[in-house]
Amino acid sequence: MRAIECPCGHRLEAEDDEALFRAAREHVDRDHPEMERSDDELRARVAADAYDAGSSARA
Repeated sequence: MRAIECPCGHRLEAEDDEALFRAAREHVDRDHPEMERSDDELRARVAADAYDAGSSARA
């Protein structure tokens, strides 16, 4: 399981980074439309900040 924290405090979780990107896309579009993030920007954020949800520290 992979996870990422949104600055709003919402934790997004998904099976892998591609599913995590889709969850982030949905979250941003629904809850933060003013952010106007591109797919490339969200994919970069997932690549940089996603971590294994079962670990005690971010990878």
